[in-house]
Amino acid sequence: MLYGSECWTVTKADALRIDATDQWCLRRILDIRWNDFVRNEEVRRLTEQPPLSSTVKSRRLSLFGHLARMDESADANRVLFEQLPENWRRLPGRPRSTWIRNITEDLSPFDMGLPEARDAAQNRTFWRMFAKHGATHP
Repeated sequence: MLYGSECWTVTKADALRIDATDQWCLRRILDIRWNDFVRNEEVRRLTEQPPLSSTVKSRRLSLFGHLARMDESADANRVLFEQLPENWRRLPGRPRSTWIRNITEDLSPFDMGLPEARDAAQNRTFWRMFAKHGATHP
């Protein structure tokens, strides 16, 4: 059993790669070549698209809200919110970052911890707005 859902993490380096690929694709769509010297901010303004990493963050917060609203006896909810056993140790070579740690980092600009986020996610309308606009508009 994976505690903390280690398989769903996106590191900062991954986010930079995602944004670079997204920027490259937008430039290809707009037919902007490297020697046109167009700033990335200008490309974003023209396309009115947020960075792809913020979309990933928004979807991650949306999924967190879905899982937080689940019944407390559901396996997905228990995996997220139960404490690790005292004798549990991470396998050698496993990543230090977990999905819950990513969620905690996503919530930190809003001074919100996991318990507050879990309570806030119970209001589906609020959480949907928070996940969409809080993640894409820092």
